[in-house]
Amino acid sequence: MEGKIIMVTNNPALKQSHYPDVEKIYIEEKGIQNVLCYVRDQIHKGHRLLTHPLSGSLKPNENPYKSILISKNCVQVDFAQLEIVENCIESARKFIEGKRLPDYGQKVMNDFMIVDKTIIESGLKK
Repeated sequence: MEGKIIMVTNNPALKQSHYPDVEKIYIEEKGIQNVLCYVRDQIHKGHRLLTHPLSGSLKPNENPYKSILISKNCVQVDFAQLEIVENCIESARKFIEGKRLPDYGQKVMNDFMIVDKTIIESGLKK
């Protein structure tokens, strides 16, 4: 069943989750920049942002997981939204450049998955 909105995520905790009216695009590559770039490409096609690309209080070099909601339907390209995504990509690049993600261990990584899942589920409720 196709959803009314699209969730773009690299969060393994969301890979098997099911949400009504949500189509999921799972990005296999680690790191939030791949998610941001995919969303940017979709904004170029006329999709709309439904959640901010850098929502949450964790910096891009602290949390490897990111989920973003975009519209299912394409309309005219919104250049303001495109600028938001481009600025987020640049911001993430600055945080990540020269800074490797710490080796947190699986327990902490699971916590980061839960944080991202909680943020995106909050966006789904709206």
